[in-house]
Amino acid sequence: MTRYTRALLTLLTGLVLVLLTRAPLVAQDPTTQPRVAETDLQYLGAFRGPLDAANGDNLAFGGGPLAFNPAGPSLFVTSRAHRVAEISIPTPVNSANIGDLPIATYLQGFFDPTVGHLNEIGTDGQGLGGLLVQGGKLLGTGWVYYDAGNGQRFSHYARSLRLNEASWSGWSAVWDAAKTGYVSGYMATIPTEWQTLLGGPTLTGQCCIPIVSRTSFGPDAFAFNGALVGQALVPAFPLLYYTGAHPTLGLWDGTVINTTYNQSTGMGGAAVIAGTRTALFIGRNGLGTPCYGEGTGNLALVGTPDEVGHPLCYDPVNNYKGTHAYPYRYQVWAYDLNDFAAVKAGTKQPWEIVPYGVWPLTFPIDQKDVSIGGVGYDPVTQRLYIAQMLADPNEYRPLIQVFHIGNGGVVTPPVTPPATDSQALIIAQLTARIAVLEAQVNAITTLQRDRDAALARITTIKVLIAQAQKQTTAQAALRTLAEALLK
Repeated sequence: MTRYTRALLTLLTGLVLVLLTRAPLVAQDPTTQPRVAETDLQYLGAFRGPLDAANGDNLAFGGGPLAFNPAGPSLFVTSRAHRVAEISIPTPVNSANIGDLPIATYLQGFFDPTVGHLNEIGTDGQGLGGLLVQGGKLLGTGWVYYDAGNGQRFSHYARSLRLNEASWSGWSAVWDAAKTGYVSGYMATIPTEWQTLLGGPTLTGQCCIPIVSRTSFGPDAFAFNGALVGQALVPAFPLLYYTGAHPTLGLWDGTVINTTYNQSTGMGGAAVIAGTRTALFIGRNGLGTPCYGEGTGNLALVGTPDEVGHPLCYDPVNNYKGTHAYPYRYQVWAYDLNDFAAVKAGTKQPWEIVPYGVWPLTFPIDQKDVSIGGVGYDPVTQRLYIAQMLADPNEYRPLIQVFHIGNGGVVTPPVTPPATDSQALIIAQLTARIAVLEAQVNAITTLQRDRDAALARITTIKVLIAQAQKQTTAQAALRTLAEALLK
């Protein structure tokens, strides 16, 4: 199935659903949907990113952030130089042998998605924080690695899915311009049935970055309307976050083992799973004693001060100066969307919410740094695409790990009871559905132009072939006549 056919089928399916609503609408209550369980994460396999370069860049030491593109289907991936390319999605293979894994190809080469604007957010380690395809556009975030003065004041942008187009729109501050450290990272689409309850179609967050006072002490989530990105300030509803005054999951500088959150925690991305009431946050966490300083594999040196007085930390895989809690694991934090809805309704505070599950995530091929670069999610096939950073030994490129969610890859919502919802809720659901269809129409318009241009080229080629065939026929007839005259 081509990317154009898939996109057209998506639109037609949505239109059919609208036509079917001529009968009285039975409004689904999303609060009764099931939660994703640890056993629902079914490993399918992995594939490698392209091994060559495209437009002067490659995926060495890159891979995140990551976004799923339903029009492909394909993935947008990021290089170490903060440039974005589009790659194919080959069939994943379950193997611990790197040579068994298929290799993706480029669909679009690398381009700067911010068209030269990235330095406007800061100049002390600025980079791309998140990507999301929504409303026929590519949404993105930028963040500053070491923003000691908390000077970053905007974080979000929007642009065309055609990476070679200078169509950038931004920057936007989301929620609170003085608190970009809470929103300048991952993004995810909120399913239609949850958008009214949570406050918008788009989720954004940030966690566990240097200068912890400017960010959340664990996963966080804010709902907003991604279609508004481009205006100076985009309002958002806080659904989940933790602060130094409310470190519900644990202290950043704690010295006891904490397998939920500590100073070594890193967050790679999030997905809100369609047909469920679950939001998944995917990253890494340390299982050992938290420690800040230089790492050492020599147990005899652990605790002795370095040149500035910080203790040496036991970490046989990383000797850098920073946060440690060896050993490390890939990890999932699962949250109940009913809790998010309670925060939106004002009956709970964002820091009162805790995950209903914290699970390890394992891959056949280990990587000592244990880092997740990004997460993409396809709600149609219920597949998660996770960028495992540095795992491909070919110049430390990423591996894309693929999971199905649910029994056989499908989470089935419960049967909807007879409608008891108010007319206002029904109208809100219809309005949200129309907004989704309008976004799909916008995406299809661009694809239709490509299709029309391709068809025009095919028609021209057919005409040329017909002319060539006529010339060939005429030449053959002339040759036959000449041969007859010469006999």
